[in-house]
Amino acid sequence: MSFERDITRENEIKERINRLSEVLAARLKEKGADDKLVSTFKKCFVNTADTTMQCIKDGKVFLITGDIEAMWLRDSSAQVCHYLPFAGTDKTGAIGELVKGVIRKQFEQICIDPYANAFNKEPDGRCWAKDRTEDNPWDWERKYELDSICYPIRLLYMYVDATGDESVLDEEVIQGIGKILDTMETEQDHTNKSAYYFERDNCPESDTLPFEGKGNPVAQTGMIWSGFRPSDDACKYGYLIPANLFAVEVLGYLEKLSERIGNEEIGKRAKAIREKVEEGIAKYGMTKDTEGNTIYAYETDGLGNVNFMDDANVPSLMSIPFLTSISGNDAIYKATRKAVLSSMNPYYYEGTAAKGIGSPHTPKDYIWHIALSMQGLTSDDKKERAELIEKLISTDAGTGYMHEGFHKDDPAKFTREWFAWSNSLFSLFVIDTYDLYC
Repeated sequence: MSFERDITRENEIKERINRLSEVLAARLKEKGADDKLVSTFKKCFVNTADTTMQCIKDGKVFLITGDIEAMWLRDSSAQVCHYLPFAGTDKTGAIGELVKGVIRKQFEQICIDPYANAFNKEPDGRCWAKDRTEDNPWDWERKYELDSICYPIRLLYMYVDATGDESVLDEEVIQGIGKILDTMETEQDHTNKSAYYFERDNCPESDTLPFEGKGNPVAQTGMIWSGFRPSDDACKYGYLIPANLFAVEVLGYLEKLSERIGNEEIGKRAKAIREKVEEGIAKYGMTKDTEGNTIYAYETDGLGNVNFMDDANVPSLMSIPFLTSISGNDAIYKATRKAVLSSMNPYYYEGTAAKGIGSPHTPKDYIWHIALSMQGLTSDDKKERAELIEKLISTDAGTGYMHEGFHKDDPAKFTREWFAWSNSLFSLFVIDTYDLYC
């Protein structure tokens, strides 16, 4: 696991992605995009490769998030989402190398600690904070988030599906899949089976778990418990519905991948977990909107408590059709979407510059670019998509990049100038809206 950078390989991948950005930008221009959109797209498209990629001599790739030096399992998956559609058609193989390298690094990290959400490039003990949890020198942060072990499966499945390259299904990846299934099975009965705990001192309440680091009490429901949300904020109630819906989807991917791997046990385990999670969501994961319509809850504990909100971070309720097989026209999703884009969601803001979803992770009245991109990616309304693209490029504070959150009335006030995930999701939204796939 030594970290020796392969600069030659990095430069080859960067060159290919920069060439591809020029091709896509020209096509975007031909389809009527204005200069501002074309310029912003080009800058955002190359951002991951140009600024966050560190290729290693062993063929793996370490991706920092941007302004934080660690590699998040979730973020790194999302950071290459806009490259993935081109991995199967890129004759140079460079784009596939990048995605495959990220996957192999992710599964190495999962084998080290499936409960960690972010990792160091070397076992040097660097970390966000000195927390009370069973960590190790590789862990940058050990906030267990269900989505963190779902994203690498999604990326793996989509890569194999796009390229047909089964060589990525090596011994370490298969071992990592086993670790993921072990974790999911354990966290279906968090109270009785899990040894995980997490406590942080001298921090906001959202940065630590109550009850000696075990989290608020939950009943056994068949769903998978999560300590933290995709925002890295603590869950109020341990069953995060968007993450469990995401888990259902990726467990289905594992059932399919088990055939390619030639391992029936993986498929059987994935199916058994998936069926229990689906039952739990159906029984405990719903609530009602103000008109009495059935909608998805954001969180629940199986004890009668439900939290309705939505967070800009993905998986979110908004992102359900993007991450799962549930259609955007599904009645429950449509009612849920309407609710999250209303005052029923305490993190939905309307201002003079924009309206959209924010997060308790950032200040009040701050809308996230990720949420606007995701709103567009889950919409089949051309007018809504066009309006969202205009809002995205008009709220960049003149930087040409997407940010984390920006103030609803003043986009010059924003958080995180360098946030690769947001740039990648915006790029994918533009690619999808203007049909730039090739």
